[in-house]
Amino acid sequence: MNRFEIWNILQQASHRSSKPSQPADSSKANRPYIIVSPDAVNQVAAYPFVTVIPLQDRKQRKKYPTDVWISPSGANCLKKESIAFCQLIYTIEKTFLDFRIGMLESAYQEKITAAFRRFLVL
Repeated sequence: MNRFEIWNILQQASHRSSKPSQPADSSKANRPYIIVSPDAVNQVAAYPFVTVIPLQDRKQRKKYPTDVWISPSGANCLKKESIAFCQLIYTIEKTFLDFRIGMLESAYQEKITAAFRRFLVL
């Protein structure tokens, strides 16, 4: 797993079995998330966690300064227009990663990095 890959996460399983609870959305058992933790951490087999942000289809709410709008493409393999919620940062167990969906293009990677800087005041 690598930074800026999009993965399907088993939300309900992660919410039930973790202390503290992992992200859960009662409307969906699974949801796509973007890995945002650095590759130096992601690729350490002995480290059991990964940091992610959720994706949701665009029609759910208005755009905030920390949201990044993402359009489907061959690289990211998303099925619909989506919003990355850069203010909703979760660290979850790697075992809750179900399958890789795709990879964000560099333009979206830059937008997400800029949104983190705004949100975390870096």
